[in-house]
Amino acid sequence: MGIARYFPSYTVPISAALGIFFGGFWVFLTPVYIFLLLPLTEFLIGQNKENPDPETEERLKASKSYSFLLWSYVPVQYALTIYLIWSFYTGTLTGWVLAGAIVSVGISNGGIGITVAHELIHRSSMFEQLLGRLLLLTTLYMHFAIEHVYGHHKHVATPGDPATAKKGESFYLFWIRTVPEQFISAWHIEKKRLSKRKLSVLSLQNEMIWFMVIQLLLLVSLGLFLSFSALLVFVSSSVLAFSLLEAVNYLEHYGLERRMESKRYEKVDHHHSWNSDFVISRMFLFELSRHSDHHATASRKYQVLRTFDDSPQLPTGYPGMILLALFPPLWFKIMDPLVEQASK
Repeated sequence: MGIARYFPSYTVPISAALGIFFGGFWVFLTPVYIFLLLPLTEFLIGQNKENPDPETEERLKASKSYSFLLWSYVPVQYALTIYLIWSFYTGTLTGWVLAGAIVSVGISNGGIGITVAHELIHRSSMFEQLLGRLLLLTTLYMHFAIEHVYGHHKHVATPGDPATAKKGESFYLFWIRTVPEQFISAWHIEKKRLSKRKLSVLSLQNEMIWFMVIQLLLLVSLGLFLSFSALLVFVSSSVLAFSLLEAVNYLEHYGLERRMESKRYEKVDHHHSWNSDFVISRMFLFELSRHSDHHATASRKYQVLRTFDDSPQLPTGYPGMILLALFPPLWFKIMDPLVEQASK
């Protein structure tokens, strides 16, 4: 199918926009679509474990269209976010209809938007890194660009990684721990980087300071030019968006650990991340579910990520696993035996 296999990801912001446009119970179109229809479809379609052959891989890597698809998502996300805020400000959205719209936009911005941002912040191009940061601005999670690339990928599957969930840790406890710890970790990373250049942490070259200023200016502008309530609508959608990201972080490394070898942790490999080859997750999330290969070789672009036999496998795709994570007893019952098996 080529690049067309990833087009369905755009149906998520479209579903959220349609929900706002039609109002009423239509505002719940996106959560029903993502957490009911997609898991059922994923169960029926199943997995695809094929890897591209060397010739196909070179062709895929050389194609610019896969990057253009990511770039084009930036205006889509901004348009959707503005549409939500403006619809509230003009009185179109109120009460439970507003709540449904916030949930829908949060799912779209967090599920697809942050996934695209994640791919872009790993690129070497400054332009693409900027696009990734612009997407993260719409979810008030710009520090993810620092912590994820320079912290999470270095410390994944060790106690030093705030984004790795421990075995027996519920998603709710993980969320409470990881959100502030990742923010603090990003500050430490910037402090260390600036220290090597003999610059103060209060330097204007501290990217974390710029992130905080930009996000604060956005919030102040919303409050002053629209209303405090409009600001709260945006903040609510942002919290839901980055909470969805953290649900994904939770399932991607739950319970997996790197062994200590000669006072250092072993090198990150395919067995340190949970993998999922379910077709729907791969299509909608730009191959994010082939997470094992992403961590083993972070520079690989999404269209050429591979699956490996030594990667521990999730029992279903990402939408189903996120739902499972919301019910800790059921999660532990299913996942803990898999963790023990993967650790042998």
